[in-house]
Amino acid sequence: MKILHVYRSTPTDDVKKLVSIVSEGRDTESFDLNVETPDYDKLVDQVFAADQTICWW
Repeated sequence: MKILHVYRSTPTDDVKKLVSIVSEGRDTESFDLNVETPDYDKLVDQVFAADQTICWW
């Protein structure tokens, strides 16, 4: 199962711990929205390629 983690802001230590737990034994990718100009085309491609998408605020 492939999981995409989308970060709206810089992840806190708690978020990093949860991501680690959820991602254990799975293929993962991440996408940061907290950059000046996010590549939304890439995000759409990643969402459709992933089995599950989790957004972290």
